[in-house]
Amino acid sequence: MRGKILLVDDGEDLCRLFTESLGQEGFQVVAARSGHEALALVELEPPDLIVLDLVMPEMDGLEILRRLRKRAEAVKVVVLTAHGTAQRVREAMALGVREFLGKPFDPNRLLRIVAEEVGGGACS
Repeated sequence: MRGKILLVDDGEDLCRLFTESLGQEGFQVVAARSGHEALALVELEPPDLIVLDLVMPEMDGLEILRRLRKRAEAVKVVVLTAHGTAQRVREAMALGVREFLGKPFDPNRLLRIVAEEVGGGACS
């Protein structure tokens, strides 16, 4: 296994696609459909990388990031979003986000970023 990835996104199709494609590359992917679920999963077993959507119901991605930093401040985070204003990008980067990708995104680029962040080298 190349690393554990926590995907935090309320989109069922994206979760399925992401889980399948990264699973084929040897990553273990766990999906959370809400901020509360994501925080609970991080408490149980911190992942190597979190891929986080900023626009989530109940608790937005920036609030999830703030709470994550209190629990697992060293965990690496990559953000995916279709609604990335300059202010939100600055706030996310200030909270330690390593990469920021707009939706729709190039799946191959995301795979490369995940491999680089987890330290598993380039994906095939």
